Amino acid sequence: MRKNLNYLAEMMMRARPNVDKLVNRFPTAHSKLKADLTPVTELDLRLSELIEEFAGREFPGVTFYSEEKFSEWAFPLLAVDPLDGTQEYIEGRDEWAISLGFFPDDSFHGEGWIYNPRKGECFSDPTPRTFKSKPLYCGEVSRSEWKNGLFTGKDKGQFKLSPVGSIAYKLGRLSAGESDFVVSLRPKNIWDIAGGTLLCHQAGLRFYAGGREVTSVLQLYRPPLIWCHAELFSELAKTYP
Repeated sequence: MRKNLNYLAEMMMRARPNVDKLVNRFPTAHSKLKADLTPVTELDLRLSELIEEFAGREFPGVTFYSEEKFSEWAFPLLAVDPLDGTQEYIEGRDEWAISLGFFPDDSFHGEGWIYNPRKGECFSDPTPRTFKSKPLYCGEVSRSEWKNGLFTGKDKGQFKLSPVGSIAYKLGRLSAGESDFVVSLRPKNIWDIAGGTLLCHQAGLRFYAGGREVTSVLQLYRPPLIWCHAELFSELAKTYP
């Protein structure tokens, strides 16, 4: 098994034509509810099967841990969300993404890959960037959390918030320098945030859960969840406790 960084991206670049064919087959969503009452679509399931088949060939001996298949937990591990932002997909918005994160062991390092098929945006191997002080920092938050009032009165001062769909998509954008931070006030499974967090680490950003920097791979992370440069964390933690 190869473990070098960029191999995951190479694998998924070869898979992209098949991914795009699947996405084009399902331009609209027909969803049903899973046991936990969250929606799942035919595209979720087909993408999960496709990625698992690729991973089985390219990453033999690696645990496939997905939103659609999570019975086994062991390292090395490939954490996959085949369609992060299902509600965005169902509602016809382009703010959803496919997210993969490869972890050689349970320390939070490895390689991430995020792809938004609708926009043709692929996030991998970001350029590290240093923190730059400025009067206003622009962050992205969940559309559903925004609609439910979790950020009411907190879009002020040096922080400007914008609601955007999928957490994976937001983290991909953050790693590419399209925003300054991401905050979530709801729990996240590892498959939701694996690929994006690893990309953010490569870009020089850090991930905090419950007021502490995350250093270990867990199945679930409790809020507040913050991704940012270390220099911003103290103020963000005060604003979004």
